[in-house]
Amino acid sequence: MAGMSAFLEKFHLESLEPWIVLGLAVLISLGLMATSERPGTEAVRVRTTEMLEVFVRPINLIPTIVSLKGENTRLRAENTRLKIETSQLREAQFENLRLRQMLDFREGSSLTLRSAQVIGKNPLPGVSSLLINAGWNAGVRKNMAVVNDRGLIGEVSRVGSGTSVVHLLTDRNVGAAVRLSNCRADGITSWMGGKNLMIEGIASATPARLGEEVITSGLDGVFPPGILVGQVIRTQRAGENLFLEIEVEPAADFSTIEEIFVVWDNEPHQTP
Repeated sequence: MAGMSAFLEKFHLESLEPWIVLGLAVLISLGLMATSERPGTEAVRVRTTEMLEVFVRPINLIPTIVSLKGENTRLRAENTRLKIETSQLREAQFENLRLRQMLDFREGSSLTLRSAQVIGKNPLPGVSSLLINAGWNAGVRKNMAVVNDRGLIGEVSRVGSGTSVVHLLTDRNVGAAVRLSNCRADGITSWMGGKNLMIEGIASATPARLGEEVITSGLDGVFPPGILVGQVIRTQRAGENLFLEIEVEPAADFSTIEEIFVVWDNEPHQTP
């Protein structure tokens, strides 16, 4: 059946016309022989019937093959449509879950938060930034803090009328004043490459512990105090160095950010 389908796809109906005419002529001839009443034609009649069956059987399959081909095309289109709908439903479920988590975070936060969506990302390493769909007209100002339901994201660096640029903590030019939640030591975050952050300025004698939460201290005047930044995953005392090397895994996954909150407060911010 697959061979017959390929044959029909290769040749157009016009190229089959001579063969159809020849076949009809043979059928007529065989029919005349089969219906003859002359003696001794019974064997010819039987043989003719068998030949007709052999010839007609594949011809009878042609409408079935054409019908199956059309049905197969329809089913493939239906399968594609269902796959797209399934993907869209799955995405809608994920979006609903994200928005619910963001709503719960905003309702439980003591900060004044305004939501915005990410509409663009800078793919260059070391220059990590997002473009959001809120700007000066919506009240966004330069140096406002940006968070999501996981923790600190970064700060607003440029403001347009309807959009703003947010530089992430993984931007080499961004540093946040932070505090180790248990030992209360203060430092500044920096990005040294990769997904994680480093904390600079914490004395080597500080009893920093693995798993300790890192939060904003508020001492930089940009990020309000108490926002989760991440947790300590490595500490190292390098010889005579006066400061610890502290590596922090950010609480937020910067690669999957789709919605954010801009932190509103009563402090004055620079005009764009």
